[in-house]
Amino acid sequence: MLSPLYRPENCQAAFQLNWSLSVFASHPFEDGSDCIETLKPSLECGGIRVLEHRIVDRNTAQFFVSTLPSVVPSDIVRQIKGRWQHRVRGQSPISFRRNFSLASVGAASHKALDMYVAMQPKKHPMAQEGVQAMFEDLQFHDPTIDLTSYRTNNHGRFIYALQIVVESEEGWNDVRRAVQEGYVVAIRRTCTKHQWILSRIGVLANHIHILLGADVKSSPESISLSLLNNLVYSQAMKPFFKFSYYAGTFGPYDRGVIWNEIRK
Repeated sequence: MLSPLYRPENCQAAFQLNWSLSVFASHPFEDGSDCIETLKPSLECGGIRVLEHRIVDRNTAQFFVSTLPSVVPSDIVRQIKGRWQHRVRGQSPISFRRNFSLASVGAASHKALDMYVAMQPKKHPMAQEGVQAMFEDLQFHDPTIDLTSYRTNNHGRFIYALQIVVESEEGWNDVRRAVQEGYVVAIRRTCTKHQWILSRIGVLANHIHILLGADVKSSPESISLSLLNNLVYSQAMKPFFKFSYYAGTFGPYDRGVIWNEIRK
């Protein structure tokens, strides 16, 4: 079995990972906001930063958080509930309901981001008409996929939409059709294998955009590295891509909408 070329210890990540979370209690919260403030340092040790929070009503608390790429989204729920329960044990214990609502959030809405990726071939035009036509032909889009619809598991509902961008080493432009077709096939196969919902691939001469939906048990880091390793596997394990990636969350609304809502 081949060892992966791209690993957490040798890759750098640029990222913007934000989430809106609602958790629910069986009994009314007591002094929840003050307690949450004391949780922030321990949550940051686990890669989760609470940006905003509020008690919506007697049984509902909302959070707006950012995370590191290594954080599995389901751990956001587990850590917030667990650390909160631990903090108030012996005083006013909280009995959380098992359900939750978690949604990925981005700087731009899904609609804006989808249009941005779709326009990449025109934004980065090739000098030769034949090469330009090739890249326009290679773009992948599944219009039946809606990454902004809530999905469910045994414990709650979630939206987990992720943009991943990888770049070629030293900005190398590769215009070989067979290579670029191989990249598209590798991405599609990887998503099928892991049951990630693939919406769009924006393949260009020196970088690739990928828009997908994943399960909350997969971290942005593991998804990005899996895609990188499968991309180079399609080309005989030659590291054509930088040992880095960008991973960003997005959803039906942008961060501005979430900020305004949670600060009410």
